[in-house]
Amino acid sequence: MDREQEENQFLGLFGIYKESNKIITSCSKTFSQIALTLILPLSFIFLIHIDVSNILFRKIMINTEEIIDTPQGTPQYQKLSDIISSEWTTFLLFKLVYFTFLLIFSLLSTSAVVYTIASIYTARD
Repeated sequence: MDREQEENQFLGLFGIYKESNKIITSCSKTFSQIALTLILPLSFIFLIHIDVSNILFRKIMINTEEIIDTPQGTPQYQKLSDIISSEWTTFLLFKLVYFTFLLIFSLLSTSAVVYTIASIYTARD
């Protein structure tokens, strides 16, 4: 292991690419499982976040433009103000849930890949 570790220390960009490709192809089933269980959901979370954030923020902007044209002190103004506050709360809660799931899946996928690579290298001895 020490000799191989010293050899890996001086790999260039293409050497790193070759070594990672060799590891992935030798254990393709394991990496496929990691990709399907952790990395694919992470990608879906990211894509859903973009769409939902755009929808929520568009609603906030539409109501904000509408409240600008509404005279203050009217019931319509108060109703729009409450709606905007509610939409901002929803938006911020969604962001909190998104960042929580993003953090969890990012840490899990990173640790799974690192643990798998370490297991592969220790099994080579």
